[in-house]
Amino acid sequence: MRIEARPLPRTQREPEVEIAAIEHRIAWVLAHPGTSPWLRAALEAALAGDPVEIANDVEMLRHLLLPRSTAHAILAAASR
Repeated sequence: MRIEARPLPRTQREPEVEIAAIEHRIAWVLAHPGTSPWLRAALEAALAGDPVEIANDVEMLRHLLLPRSTAHAILAAASR
């Protein structure tokens, strides 16, 4: 079986516009008083890092922390 490489689908906006919009959202989260110190530190570190490495790290965090958090939430709900 041969897998053909296909071009990635284009976003509706130009990449520069998309980056500016995302950076605006990140700035809003960083400025929000309710942002946790952990999230603030992670965002600040991500802004200073290589975007490809950050994307890989985010995917790893998703695989590790989402199931952990879900399991804790299930335990908490069961103990009520």
